[in-house]
Amino acid sequence: MKKSILKLLSALLILSMVFGLAACGEGSGETAGSTAGADDIVNGDFEEVSEGQWVGWTRHDAAFNFRGVTNQEKVAGVVMEKSGEYYFAGTVGGNPPMRGTLTSDVFKLGGNGFITFKMGGGKDTEKCFVDFFEEGNDTPIAHVVNEDCDGVYITEHLLTKVVDLSAYQGKNIYIVITDNDDGSDLSYLNVDAFKVCQNDDEVAAAQADYARQIEEFGPKPFVEDETSNEIQNPGFESGDLSGWVILDGTALSRAAIVPTSQYYWSDRAVYGEGEYYLDGSNNGAIQENLTGAIRSSKFTLGGDGYISFMIGSGNGGSYVALCDGNTDEELIKVENEYFSDPALALTLLRVYIDGSEYLGRVVYLKVVDANDGSNGGFAFINVDDFRVSLTRDEVAALEVEQMEKIQNETYTSASYDDLTSLRNYYSNYPYPVPLESLTFTAYAENQVIDCGTVDLTAFVADAAATYGGEAVEVAITAVNGEPVADPAAVDMSEPGFYTVTYGAELNGKTAEASFTVVAMDDHSSIANGGFESGNLAGWTPVAGNWAPVEGQLPGVISAVSYWGEELPYNQGGDFHLDGWNTGIPEPDGWALRSTNFVLGGSGFISLRMGGNAAAVHVYLADGTEIGLYRQTRFADQNFPSLAAGGSWADMGTYVIDLSEYIGQELYLVLEDEVIEGGWAHAFFDEVVTFYEEAPDYANLFETVKDGGTDETVDIPWQLAVNLK
Repeated sequence: MKKSILKLLSALLILSMVFGLAACGEGSGETAGSTAGADDIVNGDFEEVSEGQWVGWTRHDAAFNFRGVTNQEKVAGVVMEKSGEYYFAGTVGGNPPMRGTLTSDVFKLGGNGFITFKMGGGKDTEKCFVDFFEEGNDTPIAHVVNEDCDGVYITEHLLTKVVDLSAYQGKNIYIVITDNDDGSDLSYLNVDAFKVCQNDDEVAAAQADYARQIEEFGPKPFVEDETSNEIQNPGFESGDLSGWVILDGTALSRAAIVPTSQYYWSDRAVYGEGEYYLDGSNNGAIQENLTGAIRSSKFTLGGDGYISFMIGSGNGGSYVALCDGNTDEELIKVENEYFSDPALALTLLRVYIDGSEYLGRVVYLKVVDANDGSNGGFAFINVDDFRVSLTRDEVAALEVEQMEKIQNETYTSASYDDLTSLRNYYSNYPYPVPLESLTFTAYAENQVIDCGTVDLTAFVADAAATYGGEAVEVAITAVNGEPVADPAAVDMSEPGFYTVTYGAELNGKTAEASFTVVAMDDHSSIANGGFESGNLAGWTPVAGNWAPVEGQLPGVISAVSYWGEELPYNQGGDFHLDGWNTGIPEPDGWALRSTNFVLGGSGFISLRMGGNAAAVHVYLADGTEIGLYRQTRFADQNFPSLAAGGSWADMGTYVIDLSEYIGQELYLVLEDEVIEGGWAHAFFDEVVTFYEEAPDYANLFETVKDGGTDETVDIPWQLAVNLK
């Protein structure tokens, strides 16, 4: 008898284990009829992620891809108040237009019959929602939408929702999360933490959390004083849009208020004021096709009528306007006419407005993003630090303050010498009040010399500095960081690069600049063939709209990779010539001439070329062209893998046979050719004009990291074909 009972109990235990495991299955092909046999929701918090498939949930159609189960702290710049480590984010899961459902396993409703969960996104409440069903009944017993998602203040935020299903205690329940929105404006759902409440205290805590979120994330009360000469929150230092009114659209939302310490493009600073600014892209977290407008609080324009603020990006269709507070007429409109990609792409630039003709009028400032992307890239605007009702003296002081701040700045990115471009901007800005700052108005040029004793004073003869329009003496101060005793007799007998610093000083203020001297003792090589001076010393522009910055041509950078995939440039030393960084628009071309050299050794030369527009010309000293060679590796395919046949800005070594010209004087011209279509850029490095013996190019290569992977790939050398 006892043995029979034991056998029966064992059988029941096995059956319970089998059915229990089936209820907690991955849901890859299960229906909502699989009962969990518990009073809570299987994997309601999405913490079971070990096998990369849904556990406790069944996906139908394209939305709700499991890759959307993420532990990211932020989505689109919004801090996600997740429960535990993981949650589901619709935008991480796939393209916003995807549609589909996610259905939970059936569970027996226990506790006190209340369910709480977190919900974000789902702006279109007719297409995105969460329904609760009793098993066997196709009519929802509860229908929940994210009515608080306005696309401006509340967007991705995981808001706490409370659902009263107490009338269904003890019943079998399942949940269906639906995304039927094929648009692009928050057209998905974020969900987390589906949980059955055990008591009324848990319900009250959830309701209190929701109230706290709405107060914290929602729009703040707005009260304005038209008689004030100031605006509220002029630099967004509240960390949100307090003091500003949303006029239209969703482009300029709370998600656009970001720290000034946040880099763009991984290492580019915006050089803003204070701790926050408005970034209409937020590093790509905000879609560029969105449009919108906000306005400041109204104010009475005082002082001498001057206004100053900072602006970045806004490449067409975006602007800042001074508007009449009664009629809304745009009185003055300011666009970012100094936009330059990549030199000053998203960087904040201070501008000044003379609104003196509107003194005493009630006005407001309006920030507009009207570019939906159809006007080209950079379809957003960045702004910061609005200062209104300034006097002439306040403007003069601000001009100096801003200029000296940038002159004393030390940070610059590896991918672009943006600080130099920014200094150039402030040196040439048309200030409304004459700039009372010590600045250079002309710079010394780089030099190439034969090794020996050098008189440096002659090299700064054309450099000039002024203070308030008055000339200030310029003098040599250092060479390679060391003070110079006699600038007229400097020992440069060792070949190499010498950084010469010169400056001006007046009334305790100083301004400094520098140039490079390339000292050579071997005329079989060109000057600065590897760009290791960190600039274009030794190279002369012969084509292209070059804009020198502090006396230096832009274009030489130290970055070893580009883009988020860390694609390799394959540069030879610490620097290379980068077509993106010349400041010349992509459709335009440019060319640089080397110094002359006498071809020796084997008569072979080499250089690295990358991009779709790179070419090198070889000339005799009298200007006769004897060779034209183009980069041939470019292939915009299988991004981002070089191993799979792709090639973009990565450079390969090309060997050129010039042996029939041994003993003759030559020079080279590096060219960015004008070509049709995209990718009209060129990249160069490591120009070598002397090989004692011909290089074994068939067996030579460089090894680089493949794009987007940890694998390596070899870039073989090749013999260039003369197209002349």
